[in-house]
Amino acid sequence: MRKIAKTMLMLSIAAAMTALSCTKNRSPKPVMDLYVMSHCPFGIRAEDIILGFIGNFDSHVKLHVRYIVSKQGTNGYTSLHGPTELDEDLHQIAIQKLFDSKFFTYLACYNTSLNRDKCLNQAGIDKKAVDAFVSSGQAQAILNKDFNMTEDLGIVASPTLYINSKRYDGAMQPGHLIRAVCSGAPKLTYCATLPKPVDVKVTLLTGGWTSIYHPDLITQSLANFFYQSSVNITDASTPQGKVIADTFSITEVPAMIFSGNVTMTTSFATIKQRLKTVNGSYVDYMNDMGYRHLFDRPSRNNAMQLFTNINDKDSVNACVSVIKLLLDYKKDSYKPVVNIIGRYTDTTALTAASIVGQANKKPLKDMLPVLMKLFTAPSLTAFDASMHAGRVDGRVLQKEIAQNNATAANLGMGQARFAMLVNNTEFINAVNPAQSVGIFELSPIIGKMALTGNGQPGQCAK
Repeated sequence: MRKIAKTMLMLSIAAAMTALSCTKNRSPKPVMDLYVMSHCPFGIRAEDIILGFIGNFDSHVKLHVRYIVSKQGTNGYTSLHGPTELDEDLHQIAIQKLFDSKFFTYLACYNTSLNRDKCLNQAGIDKKAVDAFVSSGQAQAILNKDFNMTEDLGIVASPTLYINSKRYDGAMQPGHLIRAVCSGAPKLTYCATLPKPVDVKVTLLTGGWTSIYHPDLITQSLANFFYQSSVNITDASTPQGKVIADTFSITEVPAMIFSGNVTMTTSFATIKQRLKTVNGSYVDYMNDMGYRHLFDRPSRNNAMQLFTNINDKDSVNACVSVIKLLLDYKKDSYKPVVNIIGRYTDTTALTAASIVGQANKKPLKDMLPVLMKLFTAPSLTAFDASMHAGRVDGRVLQKEIAQNNATAANLGMGQARFAMLVNNTEFINAVNPAQSVGIFELSPIIGKMALTGNGQPGQCAK
């Protein structure tokens, strides 16, 4: 018996040592913790980017999606984009907990359609089970943990990403994210076979401007978008610029010409539908921006002009967005002059126009609240009352607005409800003012930058 016991003991020790050895040599599975708001467009974009490549790791990378909310009362929460977003947060928590293997399928569908029932059905997820998990308070308990983590880590904006418990501060682009994951797990099959980064040669054809559309901003954005890129900036008015414009049939700037090897980058799939193939290169004419570089057009020199219809909420919002961006980038020297355009006859509208006109005399930081009140006011009457306006000389104001309308017409605005002119050469002409809200977008390639809050560009901040 002693001999058998001794043998069993030795076998147990050997087994334990083998298990310890295997544990020690096993490569840890990389973990990505992505903190988002379920309806934040930047968070959704980050999810879609990660979903686009995580399958290449053959289940060797784990993605946890966690949620950013704000405390309300003792046990309640609010979310930046309203109760619907909070409700979706809870349901996504339930899906991750109960149907983890189907969560990515659901998420890819929901981010496109925002239709929960449709996406639950497509992913083959039991809706009753998910609803019951939420109703029972179990999803809320997990959200409590997410909230405590965001508080402990100081996370205030969506998306925020941690890779292996370390905060990721790089670009939210496929090439950057893949290499960040692989830096901690170089022996993974996908990482070991990852090709060297492609150096994309980009020619940025500009109008030689030096205001908020400075080419440095575009260059920086391209550097974030591509893991490696070399950007050559060329003024369209130079001999070299004219040759480039003729070669690629470019009539408006900015425009970007990419070298043929752009097809080898992980980001190419995102932009290929925008690009035209010309002489072996890929061109983004960027003509859907509502941006045009104008030559020999009359306007006031050395000023930023915003042409705004105060009866149009989108037009006012575009104005607000420009001023917020100027403040964010500390571009006080580019203080815009707001020119009221449109047709106004009643006293209320003329009083509101006068209030906005007077805001031109205020510093940029004091100009913003005036336009914010105009944007949020349910009517021009409510805006007038909140601003306590005095008497207005309607005839003088109507004459001034008529002059603005004539100037706008001479500049070729057509029926646009909002326009922007900078230093006599840069012009935003958006028949749909919603385009102008993303005035710093420059191109869908680069992505919108945050307009408000404590986040960085490309985040929703609570």
